[in-house]
Amino acid sequence: MVSHLNFDIKEILDKESIITAFQPIVSLKRKKIVGLEALTRGCSPSDESIIPPNLLFESAEQNGKSIELDRLCRRTAIKNFHKIKNHRDMVLFVNLNTSVLNQDGELQMLTKYYADSEGIDYSNIAIEIVESAVENNDKLIEVIEKYREIGFFVALDDFGALHSNLNRLVITKPDIIKIDRCLVHNVSKSYYQRSIIKSIIELAKTIGSLTLAEGLEEEVDILTCYEMGIDLYQGFYFARPSAYDEIAVESCLNKVLTCADKIKKNIETSIHENKEKHKENQKIIEEVEGRLNKLAIKDFFQEFQETANGNDSVQCIYLLDSSGTQIGPTICGCGKKNLKHNHFFRPAEELDDHSLKDYYYYISHLGLERFYTNPYISLASGQLCRTASFRTNAGAKDYIVCIDFIEQKLDIQD
Repeated sequence: MVSHLNFDIKEILDKESIITAFQPIVSLKRKKIVGLEALTRGCSPSDESIIPPNLLFESAEQNGKSIELDRLCRRTAIKNFHKIKNHRDMVLFVNLNTSVLNQDGELQMLTKYYADSEGIDYSNIAIEIVESAVENNDKLIEVIEKYREIGFFVALDDFGALHSNLNRLVITKPDIIKIDRCLVHNVSKSYYQRSIIKSIIELAKTIGSLTLAEGLEEEVDILTCYEMGIDLYQGFYFARPSAYDEIAVESCLNKVLTCADKIKKNIETSIHENKEKHKENQKIIEEVEGRLNKLAIKDFFQEFQETANGNDSVQCIYLLDSSGTQIGPTICGCGKKNLKHNHFFRPAEELDDHSLKDYYYYISHLGLERFYTNPYISLASGQLCRTASFRTNAGAKDYIVCIDFIEQKLDIQD
């Protein structure tokens, strides 16, 4: 590596002394490489040592050469992409420096010219734009529409970093949304990151965009992204940026097949575990339901306490009247030390109104005997849970019993 003192950016540009490294973009469902991102490295004319991209682009900016370097990068990337034997089966992702957005369309035409010069179909190129770096919505829409009219794909890069917002996706409707590594890294361990990514995925489906998780380094994060519904994958786990040759392709595809096998096993395991968990919860519900039928309402809460104490999967139990008002306290197991007591997370209390909650509304208004909610963040603990509710009666009055089952433990800060 050379320092910034040992190269002249003007000489680099004059001699076109740069190289293109390609990083694969893969589809796990199709088990293949579907795209390549072009990443530029400088090459010192004096000794051919590699100049890191951060130093290269910093020097270009400091010397007012960002646009010239951007043009050279795109032209070189497209030329090198054309040399790849099966390039027609993939999409080339090329980055667009946001400083060129003030060139009033000239650079869009240059990208078209570069593609035409190499005989590359426009549909084999995706233009990457860092959404958060473009403050003007009108300019962002204008650029995206111009590229799309020509026939290029448009990808919003680094989405989720800095000031990214979901509204940008709605107004631009990009073809591909590249979710930033800050959201993807350690996603398997963070419920909050998964929640944000799921929101992006759902919106992407609505507007017709594909989602791409970038910066993937750990297998467990890849498997988590697949479970959430990510379409495309990119990162060091599959391949580092390099020359695109047979060795690199074989190595990447082996990683893809490894992930695909583990995804299949995970799906089978998850189905089995969910069945077992549902069966266990159903057994608890039926046992409680059967015992309550023999008790007066004054004895319900002792039954609740014994059930909560005797089952680790039960977070708490509470009773509602026919109007959705809570009767008595929320009963938590003696070992449930994780329940919070603050302004946001606290177990519900006697006379609290539950009439807008799914577990009450569906039982009360749709005439169901039992109901099982989707997972949600419990206000009793801040944990992910499901609530099972069912009808019971005592003294000629109807009641609804609610049991919160722990779905997943979360680390919620006080």
